[in-house]
Amino acid sequence: MDRESRKHYHWVYFTSVCIAIVGIILGDYRTIPEGMKAIFYSKAILITDYIALAGVAAAFFNVALVTLFSAILMRLNHLPMHGRSILTVGLMAGFGFFGKNIYTMWFILLGTYLLGVICKEKFSKNLMSGLLATSLGPIVGVAYLHNGVTPLSVFYAVIVGIIIGFVIPLLAIHTNVILRGLNLYNVGFAVGLLAMIMVPVMHSLNFSFDNQGCWSTGNNMQFGIFLYMLSLVFILCGYLADRDNAFKNYITLLKRPGLGKDDFTYLDGIGAVLVNMGVNTIICTTYLLLIKGDLNGPTLGGIFTIIGFSANGKHAKNIIPVMLGIFIGGLISPTYSPTTPGIQMAVLFGTTLAPVAGTYGFVAGTFAAIIHSSAVLKSGISAGGANLYNNGFCGGVISIVLYPVLSRFLKANTFNEPSESRCKPHDIEVVAVAAEV
Repeated sequence: MDRESRKHYHWVYFTSVCIAIVGIILGDYRTIPEGMKAIFYSKAILITDYIALAGVAAAFFNVALVTLFSAILMRLNHLPMHGRSILTVGLMAGFGFFGKNIYTMWFILLGTYLLGVICKEKFSKNLMSGLLATSLGPIVGVAYLHNGVTPLSVFYAVIVGIIIGFVIPLLAIHTNVILRGLNLYNVGFAVGLLAMIMVPVMHSLNFSFDNQGCWSTGNNMQFGIFLYMLSLVFILCGYLADRDNAFKNYITLLKRPGLGKDDFTYLDGIGAVLVNMGVNTIICTTYLLLIKGDLNGPTLGGIFTIIGFSANGKHAKNIIPVMLGIFIGGLISPTYSPTTPGIQMAVLFGTTLAPVAGTYGFVAGTFAAIIHSSAVLKSGISAGGANLYNNGFCGGVISIVLYPVLSRFLKANTFNEPSESRCKPHDIEVVAVAAEV
């Protein structure tokens, strides 16, 4: 592992600790034990806001643990901390606010480990897909809470987790081909397909996917201050990491379509990536405050996910058309509005379609997002709310339908040149290797 990656891991560890400290500052540390118990005993079916369920301190503590353990596992398996690794960490942190916890994730990772054993492959080859597959943690939760927590229900959870962790890395390879890079949440699409099979089967076996859900409000002031401070820290760190080129390379970064293969850490450097993280955080936070939405577990999860994908796919130029399209969809619909919880989440997680805007233009991205705003509210029904990456599944369907039309009539943006400061022979070679991977 290169020296730069090791340094990045140290920052992830530090960030995890800071998240826990922020939770203690904004909440009450005495609620953490009971709050964590509430999280472990929740099915976490969409939408279960851990801040509403367990309190601010426990929710942030869960995020810190999920992030820290994910990073440690990646570090122990010698995965470099570049674009895809950063987005994985960001996504794990985001969903730690609703749906993922350090209990259910291990059942799924066991399946991924067994896949490597059977196929005689290193665990590291499938580890990131296994971590992302923990989006089906609610299915594991439904299994181990079946008729109360008993040895039999835990056995059910082990079986369900192994199936998920074993199948998803294999399935994701194939779904990546048909998505053409236009849906950033490839694993989200793959887990959606698996959930469409597993949930009905479990329903037929009398497993219950009922969930009342919860959605917290009233935290906009404190969470808004936290997010704006976080964004400024990102931008400052980006400048300090690359004083000469951070902002210049960020301008180059904005030209990219944002396909899944566009690893900004290789192409533009960590300085530009950190600036991108800060700008994207400001955009998302400001949007939610302007529409009088809610800063809570699910929306914080969406923002942290965008922060992660700011290293590999998302930037201001390709997320704004998508956010605008979903906002328009909320305005023109007689049945929901921009402040409907599902639409607030779709504005953030729907940026999985950012490559559509980046590749085929502002209008195409906005149009795809208007469709997404309606489809996403219904696409998760067959999965019983158990697929946390519902926007990824819906975005995958939309990108598959739109690709033949868009590619036939519109000229694609194919810009993939590294920033000028990255154009050293060694860097060009590294970028080429990254693109092949």
